[in-house]
Amino acid sequence: MADSVCMSSPEDCVFCRIVKGEVPASIVFQDEVCLAFMDIYPVTRGHCLLIPKKHFNNLLDVDLDVLSHLARRLAELTRKVQSGLKPEGVLNAAANGPGAGQDIPHLHFHIIPRNRGDEFGFHFPRNYREKMADKAQLDRIAKTIREAK
Repeated sequence: MADSVCMSSPEDCVFCRIVKGEVPASIVFQDEVCLAFMDIYPVTRGHCLLIPKKHFNNLLDVDLDVLSHLARRLAELTRKVQSGLKPEGVLNAAANGPGAGQDIPHLHFHIIPRNRGDEFGFHFPRNYREKMADKAQLDRIAKTIREAK
């Protein structure tokens, strides 16, 4: 894949600057492809981020080899957070684009330790299971996704 054209240049990207050592970070681990570090605005204790060292906007433009490597490291980091911090669970999330809440245009995965009653507010609406979706409508949407390029 071609290098991503981002909303801000990679020179201005805070995550690219962390990779270059221009911005300090509390590093959890790094290798030739990716870097994991603590989120400086944690929503819970132990909230960390995993990024590719090469700049990609989000999952929509990342090389599949890089994504495969990130997936392995994401699983490893999730296990380490679970083992080391002992939360009730761990949430993994990546926002893709401003409409999904992505605020930094560099692919990143949040690894968020979760406990019932914590202050983080990522929850489905209380009544989301009250009305099941129409099967024919779901089939049409599935077909649209399946046939997309």
